[in-house]
Amino acid sequence: MASILDFFIFKYLINTFKVLWKSLAPSRAYSWKTFIYLSFFSWVMSFFATDLVHDIITHCGWLFLIIGVSWATTENPIKIWGIPIGPWITGALICMFLFGDWTGSIPPIALIVWPTLSSVIAVFPTFFDERFRLKVPALQFRQRSVILIGSNMVISCWIQFYFISQDWLEQYPTLLSDHFGKTTMVSQSASQSTRTLRGTVILEFMEPLIVQELENKPWSEVERWLLEPQPRIEAIRAEAAKKIPLVEEDFWWRYTYNIGSINSGYNLQLRAIWQGPRSQTEAYYVEKNCQITQGYQPIVTGARTTSSQTAAQNIAVAQVNCQPISELKSYE
Repeated sequence: MASILDFFIFKYLINTFKVLWKSLAPSRAYSWKTFIYLSFFSWVMSFFATDLVHDIITHCGWLFLIIGVSWATTENPIKIWGIPIGPWITGALICMFLFGDWTGSIPPIALIVWPTLSSVIAVFPTFFDERFRLKVPALQFRQRSVILIGSNMVISCWIQFYFISQDWLEQYPTLLSDHFGKTTMVSQSASQSTRTLRGTVILEFMEPLIVQELENKPWSEVERWLLEPQPRIEAIRAEAAKKIPLVEEDFWWRYTYNIGSINSGYNLQLRAIWQGPRSQTEAYYVEKNCQITQGYQPIVTGARTTSSQTAAQNIAVAQVNCQPISELKSYE
């Protein structure tokens, strides 16, 4: 009984394999399936090769894949809303082959070229007759070809504009804090509008350095510091700038300070002024205020007033209290 069951299972597997092979095997040698299999074979063989041979086999595999996919999508068009997308699939493979690398990342140039290249592939057959001889496209195809290529070139330009604007925003992140209500070219998302300004970052990094510089230092020493603060503030700003990567917009930030008197001390006002591209004529700025007040700290003198007690005196020291950074403002 078991042998009969095994026989039927074996026969079922054989028939399944035959059906599968019939559907996968190329009906003739000159077929798109042949190129797909050659591509797969090249991919397998490339694992056993090194250096130049590996590169040659891999490139051949890409060419076989491009030819096979292009042929397959021509014989069996894939349509979305009635539009065949075969040329765009072939164009994507060509761009990956020409501009891609082995890490799998796709460079921006591949995405930029892809629409225009795909449209050229789509109209390419209209320039040849049945015997693959060059000809002038028929009149009914000329206008469609021009519209197809032109519209895809516009898409390429938009993609390129996207990458250019992204590069700008990487080097000039403060531009995102401006107002884009009068333009239809830029749409500002919530995540972009909350990006921290470069000037704000610098001032935030300056705060602990200033506190470290002045906090609990003798008051007389701090007052001398406040009389000529410029070299120390410049040094602190330079040290704070080293904590973040440089970008091109750093050139457009100018940093100033102002020291004013308050009831029991001084107010150190640090200001970062944005002088780069902006939608208004007035410059933007953010500022941070640090109050430096006088406090007292006990100090052990070591002198003995009695035989068993140590005398303690109070010494005037500085206490620093910095306020949060202001919102982005413009000069009135």
